[in-house]
Amino acid sequence: MKKIFKASLISLMTLMSSGTAFANSSPDMYVVMFRADWCGPCKIVEPKLDQALKGLNDSAIEYVTIDITTPSRSEISAHRAFDRDIVPHYNGWMGVTGFAAIIDADTKQTLGCVNMVYDAAAMMMHIKNLKTYAVSNQPVQEILCPAKNNL
Repeated sequence: MKKIFKASLISLMTLMSSGTAFANSSPDMYVVMFRADWCGPCKIVEPKLDQALKGLNDSAIEYVTIDITTPSRSEISAHRAFDRDIVPHYNGWMGVTGFAAIIDADTKQTLGCVNMVYDAAAMMMHIKNLKTYAVSNQPVQEILCPAKNNL
């Protein structure tokens, strides 16, 4: 019994020292891509955004897809928005595609957007800069996001 307890304690201490046992898995921000299969700008934005996020390689940034191609995909996307408490963003941009909104995971504030005028490097830098606002929960004035629907 003593050996089992000692082995368990050593395993727990190893996990704690590696940081994996109690790691914070909640993101600092969401990058929310509003898309549809029929959206021309989406075909430009998505590969660049994928490249930018791979370049950042940041586990504190969660990529979320809002896909309105079909009613069933819209429903799945609504659940994604609900699970992350970003339904007002989902509702506000319902039907608008071809961009990604960067949203503070804590305050749910829109920090900014990227669209097809950005190349992958510019997206990466913009997202990285906006993350500083998310980490400190500071407001930011962003003018590049599409106008939201008046619901």
